[in-house]
Amino acid sequence: MYTVKTDKLRPGQILAEQVRDVNGRLLLASGNEIQPNHIRIFKIWGISEVNVAGADRQKENDKSELDPDLVEQVRGSLMILCRHLDLEHPALKELFEQAVKFRCRNEPVEAERNLHAAEPEPQEPPPKQNFLDQLHKKKIILPEIPSIVSELNEVIANPLSSAEHIAEVVNRSPSLTALLLKIVNSSFYSFPSKIGKVSHAVSLIGTREFTGLAQGISIISIFNNIPKEIIDMFSFLKHSFACGIFSRILAAHLNSSQTEQLFVSGLLHDLGRLILYIHFPKESCIILTRSRNRSKLLYREEQDYLGCSHAEVGQQLMKQWKLPVILENNVCYHHKPSAAQQVVPASIVHLADLIVNMLGIGSSGEKLIPPLEHTAWEALKLPPSSFEKLIGQATHQFKALETILRV
Repeated sequence: MYTVKTDKLRPGQILAEQVRDVNGRLLLASGNEIQPNHIRIFKIWGISEVNVAGADRQKENDKSELDPDLVEQVRGSLMILCRHLDLEHPALKELFEQAVKFRCRNEPVEAERNLHAAEPEPQEPPPKQNFLDQLHKKKIILPEIPSIVSELNEVIANPLSSAEHIAEVVNRSPSLTALLLKIVNSSFYSFPSKIGKVSHAVSLIGTREFTGLAQGISIISIFNNIPKEIIDMFSFLKHSFACGIFSRILAAHLNSSQTEQLFVSGLLHDLGRLILYIHFPKESCIILTRSRNRSKLLYREEQDYLGCSHAEVGQQLMKQWKLPVILENNVCYHHKPSAAQQVVPASIVHLADLIVNMLGIGSSGEKLIPPLEHTAWEALKLPPSSFEKLIGQATHQFKALETILRV
């Protein structure tokens, strides 16, 4: 038995171990001969590799295919970014090695090149202020798109709702409809023929998955006027979508029934940071500068400078939008999941955020890699050996979306 990347599978090979999708449903049992339609289904569900019968005649050797000088350079740079992590922890030790390989094969981390804090650092920190009260007093006017999110919540909560009802809501926003259909027709899903109607898309990929994708995109897309001097929105989107995908796949590995809610939680986990960037740009620039100059984690600098972090701002916004409590839970506690009412889902988003930062996929502003809360890792009960498979599955799905996100 040996492992073969999905892109390298050939019809006629015999499956040695069963393959399941992210929801735990059996895609193909072991002992079956792999056919072209099986390979297409594996790609749709983000299965990056499978185990087939026989001897491996083309065994990959990671050490021989990577430039040793590059490996050492990446390892040294990553060590600096991991200064707040306990790399003796078995999970972090394994994740670190997987991240070195990933970074060697992909573009270097983007935080340094895309994020620029323009304001000078003040000499003395200001006294803590009740920032959430300031946010409330500003009476931030929400754009129209979140009303679609609310309507989708109502539709999906109604057991009598159909694909046509969901399509009716989505079709009220032509831009959202066009983007969703573009994603559905991309290699992210790899359907054999073009999907031209939202109702057809809902029927094919499922009610909860489609509405989760629609809600997340609707919310993220309203933040389009952030100065480039503060954040590169393409980099922010990459980080957010990657965190959503990792959250969803982690949930599936843990047999959670909340896979789509966790996708949305991961996608929106740094939403509060966008509020800070838009409505408090001066303070945001100062916080970014202070974080870099002092090699301090950005969310901790937010807490010191503002009296709250972006996670609490995100929770406040979700309360205002009347989004599900589980989203508030996961967003507010993604840096400290042990304090959450529901520890496991918050821990999933916490770990997904750590993985994405470690791999260097985009950035929401954080330069350094946030630490792993050990109690969160214990709550998930994942073996460290699972990281390689998780990263393969998630990055396979993410790459299919990257070109669309750029547009």
